[in-house]
Amino acid sequence: MINSRLYYTLLSIVLLAAIILPRLPYQDRFVTADEPRWQANVAGFTTKLATGRIGELLQQPHPGITTQWFAAPGIWQQSWAGKKLPLIIAQCVLLLFTGYLMRLLWGKPAGYIGTLFLALNPFLIAHTRIYAMDALLAIFLLISILALLVWNKNKETRYLVYAGTAGALAFLSKLSGIIIVPYALIAIYFFLRTSSPKIIARACGVWLAAFIISSIIVLPSFIVRPLGVLGDMGSFFGSGDYTVLHQYGNLYYLQTLLFLTAPIHLATLICVILGLDPGIHKNKQKKELLLILLFAALFIIMMTIGAKKGDRYILPAFVLFDVCAAYVASRVVQKKKVAFASVLVAAAVALQVATIIRIHPYELAYVNPLTKHWIGNRQLGWGEGLDIALEYLKAKPNPENLKVAMYYSSQFESKFPGEVVPLHQWDSGSNNYAVLYRAMYGRGEDAWETDVLNHFKSKTPEKIIELNGIPYIWIYRLR
Repeated sequence: MINSRLYYTLLSIVLLAAIILPRLPYQDRFVTADEPRWQANVAGFTTKLATGRIGELLQQPHPGITTQWFAAPGIWQQSWAGKKLPLIIAQCVLLLFTGYLMRLLWGKPAGYIGTLFLALNPFLIAHTRIYAMDALLAIFLLISILALLVWNKNKETRYLVYAGTAGALAFLSKLSGIIIVPYALIAIYFFLRTSSPKIIARACGVWLAAFIISSIIVLPSFIVRPLGVLGDMGSFFGSGDYTVLHQYGNLYYLQTLLFLTAPIHLATLICVILGLDPGIHKNKQKKELLLILLFAALFIIMMTIGAKKGDRYILPAFVLFDVCAAYVASRVVQKKKVAFASVLVAAAVALQVATIIRIHPYELAYVNPLTKHWIGNRQLGWGEGLDIALEYLKAKPNPENLKVAMYYSSQFESKFPGEVVPLHQWDSGSNNYAVLYRAMYGRGEDAWETDVLNHFKSKTPEKIIELNGIPYIWIYRLR
């Protein structure tokens, strides 16, 4: 019989493989629309840091500072795979740390299962592979909340410090992370509501001190011009980038939840509804889960208020769902009387693994297999799959003589032997092909993308390229 140390060592190796293997291969297969901009941000950040221009470290108001720190070691690499490697490794380590916090909070089974669920979340895999900041926002918010719950359990001050530090890193990853400040302070008051005001004030002070000090260390520009940095960040909320782009309506994120949740979430929900998880009714754990779900709900509501919307903007909610599902699953698999539930959870995990293997490296094309049938013409895509379109066109006779009008053209013009121009120039008269992309949907009646889609609606494409069984790309021959 295998001893416990060997068992947990082997389990740790499996979890490490589950985290790393889907994230490392094929990093330079395609480049998303925003990655070149963030690569330029990292280059600017690194240069100014190296030359002592501390007051100029803020490259964009988003602000993406954690992305720039983690990606800086790869800035000298020529390939995108090399550029992304340090960022991916950092996120893998952070995911292991979230598993450690879940283990402290709910025990070993929850820690290992939680790490597995996060490792195999296709939506999270997709964004940990991208040179941007959405995955870091989600991971740091998760760490901050879990550390706060661990502190409430054992009252060790270091976990309160971890929570405040992770909260600062979430905020410096993306401005929407600022919601962790009021949430954490209200949660601390809730935890200590029967204690004296002095104790409550001290705990809030420790969290805020960790938040402020960490913010200054990670973004030293706060030392040189604190009001200027905050002003630059605040200006983002009044810009057209935040108030005008991607207006999809108030039900957009409800649809996102429907299409991007994983089967494992539904499986664990069934376990709860059918009463197959006796532990979920324990008062303490129930409150912890409710607090986690409350943050997810508040985050989604906050993002719904903003005009600019995108699936990735509520990624933090999905990782919180993984944590809640992990707790339920850990309770289920420890109870011999609920074999059906254990099989249900195992089947959901197997389905998730099979989906990842099938669509890799295009995890951005993930859609819940249970709801994919109803996806319709919903906007999807950030550049994935266009590399397949170029390979198709490169196989044509004399591709160096071809001129292609293509969506997200700037990311692929250097990879094609012929000429690639922006799609809005498709009717210039000199183009041989027009390549339409799924991300053009949902742009509004006045958008040029909508005009192009309407023009080609009645025409037959030469080639349709699907990802994950969903049409993504339409290639039309013009002449």
